[in-house]
Amino acid sequence: MSTELENKIKEALKGVKPWQRVPTNVEGVFLVKTPANDNRETIMVEINPLNERGTSMKRKGLFLKSTSEFEGFGSVFKNDKVLDLLDAIEGIAGGAKKKEIRAIEI
Repeated sequence: MSTELENKIKEALKGVKPWQRVPTNVEGVFLVKTPANDNRETIMVEINPLNERGTSMKRKGLFLKSTSEFEGFGSVFKNDKVLDLLDAIEGIAGGAKKKEIRAIEI
């Protein structure tokens, strides 16, 4: 599967400009071709979840280029103390929770 996936990625990125995002079938996950480094193509995975409107949550997501980076960030994201920290920050900032936006009937 790895070689097949590598070929799919290479084919998808032909003709793509540096820093252009290519969506994948995983929601919120994109491939990004970065400028060549020493005549070697570099490709990163951008993780940028979609909001309720279907657009990216952040202007720029989290860029990863190795499984070790993914595992490192994953261990931090799984840490309950980070959630406690974010809850405290939300409390300091006024505790405003996101309101559900309803569609306007026209």
